[in-house]
Formats: sequence, structure tokens, C-alpha cells
Amino acid sequence: MGAHGASVSAMAEAQFWIGVHGVISAGGRILILRRASSMAYKPGCWDLPGGHLTLGETFEQCLVREIAEETSLRITPGPLLGLNQAADGPYVQLIFACTSASQGPIELQPCEHDGASWLTLDEIASMSCLIPYLERIMIRGMLNHLR
Repeated sequence: MGAHGASVSAMAEAQFWIGVHGVISAGGRILILRRASSMAYKPGCWDLPGGHLTLGETFEQCLVREIAEETSLRITPGPLLGLNQAADGPYVQLIFACTSASQGPIELQPCEHDGASWLTLDEIASMSCLIPYLERIMIRGMLNHLR
């Protein structure tokens, strides 16, 4: 094996957390949630509903479970909109379109989120405290089809 083969085999495989997040849109607006001040990572920043994939569940099952836990909304997962590899840690986010039968009432888990808003893409883009992956997917235009 040449130098190239040695360098490839010497690289450690990275372990990643998988986040599955839903873009719930209705009437040209998207549901975003504000992370509670007690959250260790990015408290006060706005986020899409969703969470970490657990062993034994599909991406769609994770999405339905997490969104129900975080908002009490019952959603139907739609197509995968795209992927994001976080720049600030070992995270990969899968972003799915979702539909919900209603826009409320939303019941938040206070230990996770302390605010919810239905906003347009332009309103979200103008916010100063988005969680980094949401800012990245906005810049990349991943949600532009919702305009």
C-alpha cells in the first residue's frame, strides 16, 4: 500500500448524532420553536421541531415522535428536503417536509422550548438567533420552494 492508502486507513471514522427535523408549513408560514434557556446547546435560539434518531426507529418514526413530544402536533412526514452536516460538532440533520392537520394548539415542553411562531421564510431569515443548522439550510436555499 502506498502513502495514500496508509493515510486513509489512519483516519478515524467519525461518530455522528443524527437529527431529524420537520418543516411544517401552512399558509406560507413555517413553525419554528425557541430553545429554552435551560438547554445546554444554543439556548434562546430558534429551531425546527425534531430531535435525535434512536436505535430501532425509522427517520419518519423519529419525526412523528419528536414533533408530537415537542408540540403535541400530529404530523405526516413528506419528502426529504435535504441534509446538513453541522460545522460546529458531530451532527448531521435530515430535513423533511411535513404536513399537519392544524396549526395548533401547540403545547410546548418548557424544559426544551419556551416559544413557538409561525413565520415566513423572510421573517425567519431576518432573525438574529437561529440555531446554526437552520441558518445554514436557509443560506443554502433548502427551503426556498416554500416562498
